[in-house]
Amino acid sequence: MPPADHHIEQMVETAAAAFSDATGLTARRTKAPARSVYDAAIEFRFGTARVKRPVIVRDIVDRVGALSAIASASHEHSVKPALVTTYLSPNMIRACREMNVDALDLAGNASLVEGTSIVIVSGRPRVAASKAPRSRTWTKSTLRVTLALLVTPALLERGYRDIAQIAGVSHGTVQNAVRALIDHRDVFERPDGRGLQFADRERLIDEWVTLYPRQLRESLVLGRYRADSNDWWRDVSALPGQCQFGGEPAAAILTEYLKPATVTAYCADAVPREWIMQARLRPDPAGNVEFLRAPVKLMPVDGLPPNVVAPLLVYADLVASGDPRNLETARMLRERYLAA
Repeated sequence: MPPADHHIEQMVETAAAAFSDATGLTARRTKAPARSVYDAAIEFRFGTARVKRPVIVRDIVDRVGALSAIASASHEHSVKPALVTTYLSPNMIRACREMNVDALDLAGNASLVEGTSIVIVSGRPRVAASKAPRSRTWTKSTLRVTLALLVTPALLERGYRDIAQIAGVSHGTVQNAVRALIDHRDVFERPDGRGLQFADRERLIDEWVTLYPRQLRESLVLGRYRADSNDWWRDVSALPGQCQFGGEPAAAILTEYLKPATVTAYCADAVPREWIMQARLRPDPAGNVEFLRAPVKLMPVDGLPPNVVAPLLVYADLVASGDPRNLETARMLRERYLAA
């Protein structure tokens, strides 16, 4: 009997997050096709390509016979589904590859073939049952509050009202988000009563960067456009407090290492008409320019150019792209700007 709906969502979200953590590729849970036999769907991002695969969820698949039955059923469908299960041993990952079954588990183990891309992850230890639901505690508001704390650590010693102002959420939302962070030991209250302190900032950054593209980033998109030149962003007028660059252009500014192919800009409110006119940007859903609403208040960062967002957002954009050249630049950014 299939797992209950809530349990299915929980397993698929956790498996997608674990896959992203293990591979550096973006994966997020989406709804199953209407009137289909599938339990859910996962959207994978390979470079600039986005691939949506229907999902079959099974709590336990620990025998080749059970896998063989799933393989036979999969061949009856026009679209190849992916199996999500609790745990896949190295032997089961090998069997998945031999039987041409795409599968991923809650630990990040996976066997996935998409076009010319082959992803194999094997040998990651089984996830404790108590840790599996972790991703469900995150909401868009929790992600925004966490980002505010990570990019402005001084807020840890300030009141909820100040955090709410930077995160752009209500006072009550901050209370709930901070309580969730404390409950999961991401932050703790200082013994001297002077606010909060990160339990493990590096681990929290890793978790936030994994969840950001799946649970928050897409909801921030204001519009996508196409530019004839990839360097247009260097010549537009500065809009302090209104727009700052993220992703590849920000990385190019900070490292002088990357030549941007896609331009990302974060805006306080709307897409800037000045830039649209100056750069002659044309609306295009698949364009090379993306404008996003800033998830936290846009502010200059000490020691950095005023047209660049906080390095954590730049780093998250690069990791979410899945592009190898961006991942190398992301590593440089993390060592230079995010190290403890």
